[in-house]
Amino acid sequence: MTTKVHAAANPALANQIAQEAFNEAPVEAQQPTIVPPSDNTVQLPGGYVTPDGELLRTAEVRELTGRDEEAISKALNIGKALLIILERGTVKVGDLKADDKILDHMLAADRESLLLGILKATFGKTTEMSIYCQGCQDFKTVNVDLDEDIKTKVLVDPIGDRFFTIQGKVGEIEVQLPTGIAQKELINNADKTPAEMNTILLEKTVLKIKGSPVFSKLQVQNLPVIDRKKIIEEINKRVPGPQFDDVVMDCPDCGSEVTVSINLGTLFQF
Repeated sequence: MTTKVHAAANPALANQIAQEAFNEAPVEAQQPTIVPPSDNTVQLPGGYVTPDGELLRTAEVRELTGRDEEAISKALNIGKALLIILERGTVKVGDLKADDKILDHMLAADRESLLLGILKATFGKTTEMSIYCQGCQDFKTVNVDLDEDIKTKVLVDPIGDRFFTIQGKVGEIEVQLPTGIAQKELINNADKTPAEMNTILLEKTVLKIKGSPVFSKLQVQNLPVIDRKKIIEEINKRVPGPQFDDVVMDCPDCGSEVTVSINLGTLFQF
């Protein structure tokens, strides 16, 4: 029961209560917990070369929203979903606003680094993956640290290392590392045979054959199989960016070793 004190009826008691309230230690207001924004800066392993020849080694990405999720859900396959994620989640390359033209001319490796950056900005640097444990004879959930478990290969010479020359059966062949143009073409032709996909890749990466510029698919189709194989092997050996190798870790329950296959398709779980 609350007792009301009227100051007019008992001024002494009213003054005493007021003084006690004044002397009470002030209640400290609870400070809101402020979560610092995540670092949305991505270091590009190759770098974007502007039309003026400037090399840009950083980019800015952002967290995906529900609007992005709706757009991604309409993609016909995981490859096209990743293209949507890249286009919507990349904000800037250097100080330049990201657009299709810039993204298309970036190295495929840089584009993959941007996708990893978008993933971290959206879900954090640790992601859960389901794997089958032989020891438990059951599926288990393990945590993959995107910073620790996925290593990144960087071009030592960011300009010179994106081009290379091999000595093929037909003679000297000049090649460049694949860009977004090649990557998009491969994604848009995912129904082709492996040999046809190799032709698409070679058409977008082989610059010259015996000093003659490559301007048609026929030129790379006419290359000997041994030369085509050698070019693709060299591209795979030299390509920078995230190295999606299998990661071996311990089962959280029985301690048995389990192998986690990591790639962009398994990491983005929409």
